[in-house]
Amino acid sequence: MKKLLPLLMLMLTLTFVLAACNDDKKETGNADAEAPKEEQVSTDETTEVSGEIVDPTSVDNEFFKTVETLLKEKGYDVGELKATDHGFFGAKQAVAMEIDGEDMLPLQIYDLDPADENLVKAKETGMGMATFEGEQGEIPVLAIDHYYFFLGEGHPAQKDIYKLLEETYK
Repeated sequence: MKKLLPLLMLMLTLTFVLAACNDDKKETGNADAEAPKEEQVSTDETTEVSGEIVDPTSVDNEFFKTVETLLKEKGYDVGELKATDHGFFGAKQAVAMEIDGEDMLPLQIYDLDPADENLVKAKETGMGMATFEGEQGEIPVLAIDHYYFFLGEGHPAQKDIYKLLEETYK
């Protein structure tokens, strides 16, 4: 009996604490409504969202559209073109598209300046110089003409897609 009373008190205390925590969420309202909004800065044709530089007109780039069409014609299930951060490789424009339902490993295409000094090195080594949060590093890319293609190594069709792109555009 002596052990039962402290155990009962502990259970009641835990119940009150959990109930109090639950009431706090009800009083504050919707947690999503209080979440801070992403900082957006607009400049001409680009939008900066939380440090990412996105050009919404990237989805209208004719080369990006031809790659999308090529992949669809070759039987890949291709999602819609989405403008993405082109500042990562110092590109002018960039898009990403989901291929075969692999939403965590989209194909990313970057349109670089043809005079970009990193482009020559990337064509030789297969490594493109990327900048992320002020840090620079090399990322494996497929460099064709003045474009970088990046598809994560975990994507099941990476080798086949890279081969198709090389055969078509090199």
